[in-house]
Amino acid sequence: MSSYLFSNSLLMLERAMDYQWTKFSVISDNIVNAETPNYKPKYVTFEEALDASIRASVRNTGRRGSTVRSAILRSQPVVHVAEEESMRMDDNGVNIIEQETEATRTAYQMQYTMDAINSNLSLMRTLIRGQ
Repeated sequence: MSSYLFSNSLLMLERAMDYQWTKFSVISDNIVNAETPNYKPKYVTFEEALDASIRASVRNTGRRGSTVRSAILRSQPVVHVAEEESMRMDDNGVNIIEQETEATRTAYQMQYTMDAINSNLSLMRTLIRGQ
């Protein structure tokens, strides 16, 4: 989907879906390991990596145009481990209610992102058909 036929906004929606999918996967791992002693929950960030990538591209070239596109293409979600969190005596750091809440929020975000992608592609299809 990374062809120049698609706009930066559609490319950003694709990256947002990658982030949400990774986040959902990490939340699932956390829930599965909720009873594992010494397990530390993981979390995912994306905005910081995207921001740093865009700033570095602009700083290196001095212009925005295609550098933003390449920065979006290079940006990937980052998985972190929450070392400091401990919820129980066995040092497990998973809060099930928090993880389930985040899973629900992420599912809604994925649905909104898919709706935006479908809307964007539908508009493109209409423009191509000329109707």
